[in-house]
Amino acid sequence: MPILTDSEMRAFPVPPKSPGRLRIALSHEFVELYRGDKDLRIGRILAEKYNCEIVHLGTDIASPGDSRVFKTGEYPVDHVGQLPPDYHLLLMKSRLIIHRKGDIGNGGFFRVTLGIIPSLLKWKPDLIFENPYLTLSPRSFMTFIASRILRIPLVYIDCGDITYKNSWKNKVVYPFEKQAVNRIAAVITYNNAGQERFIRKYNYPCENIHVIPKPVDTKRFRPDVESHDFRRRYELNGKFVVAYFGRLCANKGARVLLEAADIMRQRRTDNNIVFLFVGGNLEAGHADLFNTRLEQLGLENVKVTGMFPNSRMPEACAAADIAVFPDVSNPPGFSTVLAESMAAGLPIIIGNKGWEQATPIENERNGLVIEPSNPAQLADGIERLKKDSNLKDKLSANVLKFARSEMDYEMVTRRYFEIFSQLTGKSLNSKMDVTDDCTEDKHKEFVIL
Repeated sequence: MPILTDSEMRAFPVPPKSPGRLRIALSHEFVELYRGDKDLRIGRILAEKYNCEIVHLGTDIASPGDSRVFKTGEYPVDHVGQLPPDYHLLLMKSRLIIHRKGDIGNGGFFRVTLGIIPSLLKWKPDLIFENPYLTLSPRSFMTFIASRILRIPLVYIDCGDITYKNSWKNKVVYPFEKQAVNRIAAVITYNNAGQERFIRKYNYPCENIHVIPKPVDTKRFRPDVESHDFRRRYELNGKFVVAYFGRLCANKGARVLLEAADIMRQRRTDNNIVFLFVGGNLEAGHADLFNTRLEQLGLENVKVTGMFPNSRMPEACAAADIAVFPDVSNPPGFSTVLAESMAAGLPIIIGNKGWEQATPIENERNGLVIEPSNPAQLADGIERLKKDSNLKDKLSANVLKFARSEMDYEMVTRRYFEIFSQLTGKSLNSKMDVTDDCTEDKHKEFVIL
């Protein structure tokens, strides 16, 4: 019975622990589903390929994103899909607290779940794998307390976003954060920026930080995915497709691409180009400025998909010639859609000059790095890649090689498991004869990006 509600957990007999297996507790603010199963994927592989028991600390309420997409305040159980027998998702009684107004896509919310510590003490995991995001929430402090009581390793998974604002709330919490952070066993972070943040902010020892890029499903996202139907639907056949994947809100730079398209129209360099915007928004009205500017400019070579099903994201990537991320500086980070574009082998133009450590994109090697929100530089980059097929092919080959060698879910999970095994003193005990690659039709959720 992998999915347990709050009432079922009280009567559920916790299976006895096996000395030869790892029991791992996974902790996220929310186990979100609107972008597919990415919050469940690592746990699936650990259970299916490495013989681990997974205890995932979930909630009985939907995240803000899930609630808007699935139109429910309850956790959308129907969209979880099949879990391995040793994967237990605990839907604990929770309450949502929103402490910052604005775009929920940038955080500003957390949950209060009083059952976290009792559940961990009941299940007695060998290790807790915690996602604290940029500051420790009540959940993070609870998992820390449980790890100290149980005397087990606590490992953080860090998204590597760069924070350059320090609010009074962060300053109040910081002393408690520092004490907790410096007692954890290890940090896994997606990029060098995350490593630097833990060293600079908390004086955390560098030797306990593992830089492992964001995982992506390289079996789903490939350059050779069939995209004929997608190209026909959006009239892309025979066109050079410049794709933007992400929300159409102000901080992602969607309007910057519109300005670049206008510049290219004035230069008369937009011949045979389609500017494709794939994605929607979590908050009503966040696309208003984008839509207003699009109407003002009257661009005829722009296509906007709106909310898009996650199951079709691979073909959307495969239908593009290049991917552009005009501004990833607010906050600078390593987004899921960037990882998917890399796995699809797309030449990338990224607006993060000055924040290059946030992503694996290196200028002229596996992408073009420009200043954030600079439409002229963006237009220059698009024109250059359209004209120079050798450069375009080089960037494509290099970014694809990096994604497949460093970011594939199977490879990343194995590195996680090796770290967990070392910290717990339990030897590798994988089930490598299992061939299920977790890529069955488990990706039918909507993506808002």
